[in-house]
Amino acid sequence: MTKRTPPMSWEAPSDRFLAYLDRLAIATLARDRALLDKLMRMRMSSHLPPGVLDEMEYFRRSRDQNLRAPLKLMRFVHQMRQLAARPAQEKPQLGLGLKEREVTLPETSTRRRPRVSEPAAPRTRRDPERS
Repeated sequence: MTKRTPPMSWEAPSDRFLAYLDRLAIATLARDRALLDKLMRMRMSSHLPPGVLDEMEYFRRSRDQNLRAPLKLMRFVHQMRQLAARPAQEKPQLGLGLKEREVTLPETSTRRRPRVSEPAAPRTRRDPERS
């Protein structure tokens, strides 16, 4: 029987997900393609945004001499750490006190009147030999 893990919270990332992101960052910086392939095949990679997935594919296929840094991954890791460090709130959102109001139609008509254009002068055909 397999052990079921609790589902991820939408409010804060789990410790497991943060550990996965750390391993992914270390593998990317070390240019370890074998570990990067293994991590990208894991089910947890489905939680990564498309931009980060594209960047991981780039690093998986790039040369070892590449000097590019995984900025999208680092930005995502930073955002997830910020969310995890935030204290849990009882009410994640504030309710807006909206008052109902009566809406009436405008008294003047806002529809456009059809344009009355002057009759156009008949077009004459230009002779290409005269020009």
